[in-house]
Amino acid sequence: MRVVIAVVVVVLIMALVGWLRFSSPAGNPTIQVDTEKVKEDTSILVEKSKQVVDQAAEKVDASIERDPVERDPVEPEPVEQ
Repeated sequence: MRVVIAVVVVVLIMALVGWLRFSSPAGNPTIQVDTEKVKEDTSILVEKSKQVVDQAAEKVDASIERDPVERDPVEPEPVEQ
């Protein structure tokens, strides 16, 4: 049952973003997949993902290159027994 629900959710999402079209010309129900739109959307997603990963890598590199922050040593408080 969960698989059926998952498939229905995926199909609805694909229809909402415009990848699937349902029609009934001349009484014949059809489902059309707009492969060009899928290719465009996925390539845009890949490019944005690459940009985000590059920005994160730059931030990590910048944080590694910084000098370590010197801190005053904190002495532990004596424990009463």
